[in-house]
Amino acid sequence: MSEREIIDIENRFMANVYAKRPIVITKGKGVILWDINGKEYIDCAGSYGTCIVGHCHPKVVEAIKNQAEKLLSCHGYLYNDVRANLLRKIVEITPKGLNKVFLSNSGAESVEAAIKLARKFTGKHEIIALMGSFHGKTMGALSATWDKKYREPFEPLLPGFKHVPPDNIDKIKEAITDKTAAVILEPIRGEGGIRVLSGDYLRKVRELCDEKGVLLILDEVQTGFGRTGKIFACEHWDVIPDILCVSKPVAGGLPIGITVAKDEIMSSLKVGEHTTTFGGNPLICAAACAAIDVLVNEKL
Repeated sequence: MSEREIIDIENRFMANVYAKRPIVITKGKGVILWDINGKEYIDCAGSYGTCIVGHCHPKVVEAIKNQAEKLLSCHGYLYNDVRANLLRKIVEITPKGLNKVFLSNSGAESVEAAIKLARKFTGKHEIIALMGSFHGKTMGALSATWDKKYREPFEPLLPGFKHVPPDNIDKIKEAITDKTAAVILEPIRGEGGIRVLSGDYLRKVRELCDEKGVLLILDEVQTGFGRTGKIFACEHWDVIPDILCVSKPVAGGLPIGITVAKDEIMSSLKVGEHTTTFGGNPLICAAACAAIDVLVNEKL
């Protein structure tokens, strides 16, 4: 197909939800993309943060090829060697004490799992988020997201969500009630302007959550996996959350969502209460294992 034909087909048949650029990309390697005419581009976007080991990293590609010849799908009701390997690697690189993992397919799914988990464990329903935050566009994650351009078309959203100004511990204190399940934060607000939480604010939030019996959820979909100089941004503050959400780059460009929690919190979910058909499938797990090895061994 020609460039024009491809653009016309996508415009005709694809949901009109993306701010499209009139470029047809057909190949990627490292930080370089090629369009259908052979023109090179430096990919400063990294496919929205998913390709931090580079497009088509040879070790990730090799892992995908090898696994594709063995097994593509294996639901969670059966055990799998590649999934087990990934689970072990995830626990090895996450902050101490976070040792139970739920695997899904996207950042929004990882946040959805965190919200449900917080509500199930605490028996409470209120979630406190920050103004300027972005946590996803599915209904639960969207309820925690701040920007009205995303929220208003789909209201009413889930009840019990509150938004407070960032970097003001008193506002969180005022928002916490006896119905509060969790506080959810991004260490660096991505959609909110790449704004880092100031000073010791994150530590104060951790202390406040401990004092009030409220869970701390950190959304590291954007900041996790080495993007701030440490594997997880929370390590800069020496803060360990109760629940950690990770996604974008972990599988080297393929779709994955990861929710990691303390054992006692994750164990509050009973069999069948929160599952996914494709989460933890062997192909994605193989890619993620390779990408984690690249991150750690090449000290990215």
